[in-house]
Amino acid sequence: MTTIRQPTLLDIGRLLLVSALWGTSFLCITIALVDFSPLAIAAWRVMLATVLVLIICAYRQVTLPKEARIWVLFTGIGLLNSAVPFTLIGWGQQTVDSATTALLIATTPFSTLLLSHWMTKDDTITRYKLLGLSMGFIGVVILIGRDATLNPGSVTGMLVILFAACCYSLSSLLIRQLSDLRTFAIVAGSLITSCCVLIPALMLFSPPWQQTGSAAAWSAVVFLAVGPTAAAYLLRAEIVKLNGAVFMSNAGYLIPLFAVVWAWLLLGEWPTITTWLAMGLILSGVAVGRYRGRYT
Repeated sequence: MTTIRQPTLLDIGRLLLVSALWGTSFLCITIALVDFSPLAIAAWRVMLATVLVLIICAYRQVTLPKEARIWVLFTGIGLLNSAVPFTLIGWGQQTVDSATTALLIATTPFSTLLLSHWMTKDDTITRYKLLGLSMGFIGVVILIGRDATLNPGSVTGMLVILFAACCYSLSSLLIRQLSDLRTFAIVAGSLITSCCVLIPALMLFSPPWQQTGSAAAWSAVVFLAVGPTAAAYLLRAEIVKLNGAVFMSNAGYLIPLFAVVWAWLLLGEWPTITTWLAMGLILSGVAVGRYRGRYT
């Protein structure tokens, strides 16, 4: 496992870009759910992303490793990074709106912080990280508290989405175990193993020949595959390798902000005063977390 480095402006730029891409995924899932099941969305999203990544790997002459240990890790990453959370988030969004889903994913830093502290030697808790994450948590509570009280029927969906967030945390730590591999190899290997799980499940529970989808639904699925999956995962793997899982987990705070921005730009939903207050707390938490540039 290589030692992580202090984030540079380029690293912060990568984090912002991957957060912006993931911020669109919840709107796309909402659109796709009109015609597709959660499992079908996850399967098509992963399959299309796998084809795209493998084409890029072939062009760049990236070869996949043959060691059994590495493929065991690829399987764990594929399950925790794609197959399980994609399906659970889609299932949860049947009762939870896209904005709330993005906010629930913002809990990722907390599980990542605890797991990383015990599972790594150079990505441990500091008082700045803890204070920053606490401020962000308050912001998230402000945003989701009212929705939880007004829509009790969505509690199960919220819990499922929270579990999906924990899966992302674990996958980040597994990616760090492969930090000596090329980013494209990590993404390609994990997507292949995810396909090995999702394709049989798709054939069994949501056969493609029994489903039809509108142009809007298919467009949403294709965008999910290209943007929030293929492109974002390549960026994510690179960030985790260079800067660690805790730094990457700050995307959990940024994703809701981008989700709000996309909702405003695409749906005309202007943020309320409460939302602005929560945004201020979340951004302040991220700033405090990187005080003196200390992510280790």
